Amino acid sequence: MLKVTHIELSNLLKEYYKNKLALFISGAFGIGKSFCVRDTAKEIAKTKAKQFVEWNKSTKEEKQKIFEFPEKYFVLIDERLSEYDSSDIKGLPNFKDGKETIEWKIPFWAKFLTLENSDGIVFFDEINLATPLVISSVYKIIYDRIVNDSKINKNWFIVGAGNREEDRAFTHTLPAPVKDRGGEVELISPNVDDFTNWATQHEIDNRIIGFVNFKPTTLMNVDFNNNQKYTTPRGWERVSKLIKDNKLNNNFELICCSAIGEGIAREFIAFCKIQKKLNLNEIINNPQKIKDIKEISTKFFLVSAFAEKYKDKKIPFEKIMEVSKVLDKIDNAELVGFLWRLCINYTPKSFEKDFDKCKETKFINKYGKYLV
Repeated sequence: MLKVTHIELSNLLKEYYKNKLALFISGAFGIGKSFCVRDTAKEIAKTKAKQFVEWNKSTKEEKQKIFEFPEKYFVLIDERLSEYDSSDIKGLPNFKDGKETIEWKIPFWAKFLTLENSDGIVFFDEINLATPLVISSVYKIIYDRIVNDSKINKNWFIVGAGNREEDRAFTHTLPAPVKDRGGEVELISPNVDDFTNWATQHEIDNRIIGFVNFKPTTLMNVDFNNNQKYTTPRGWERVSKLIKDNKLNNNFELICCSAIGEGIAREFIAFCKIQKKLNLNEIINNPQKIKDIKEISTKFFLVSAFAEKYKDKKIPFEKIMEVSKVLDKIDNAELVGFLWRLCINYTPKSFEKDFDKCKETKFINKYGKYLV
């Protein structure tokens, strides 16, 4: 099966959406299959000048409004098939009208698919965790684009996603005829650069970004034999939410160890404690002090902190250049590149504007390649 990166998957999703052909995605748990589908759906909505909405996160009142004015919205319907019974898709028989034939009452989201001006992506997540009966119920939607006797609007794009057998997810094998109704790819685990690009755009704690770049092997660590909590990109997102407003108190270690593997959590905690040893404001006022720092982990911490302060407009572009020159003088070219990538990921328009105005032509030419 073709293995793809997150960027490649996003490009594929857009092409399959244009042609309204189904696509099935497999991959390890926690690497961002759902996120990639969601982010791509947002991009498509923007190109179509429609409001992006997530059906499953909408209230009953919001769903009714979307149903009444479908032409205004690009909708992502995320259905976790592992939670379904076959009747959840087929619906329930309607015996109240006294007719001799049976008519079925289908779910609201399925009815929405049949509206003429509705548009979006139906995402059948955990498709191979569903029972064979549920998969059979979905088969008609994928194969014939029909919900019971109602035709699905031509605008809808159907995506399925699931884990691999080696992920110990107790998956069911999708029937060959189902798989043959669409393309198939396997999403590979993101590398550190991919994760950094994603993390800076989704408000992941800057300490996590700095730590993972300092020690890339900690981004994804799944070992079924050591009885430890798995560490995945989704796990790091969980850590970020938990430590957002949490200082380095006693609960900090408890939080991190519960969210990711204990060994990696303790390494991350040690990394975070660097901030207690540093007077960041003193270094901001005099970046030359970076020359006295020997530990590479401390430098990674500083770079991530400087980038975040630039994002929050607490330091100017000139300070970023000053720090970059110091790092260049002490032969830390990779950290200059890391700093610039973070800044442009955080605030692309501001950084590009400041970058274009900068007259340090020789220095920019030396490190501009890191922004490509």
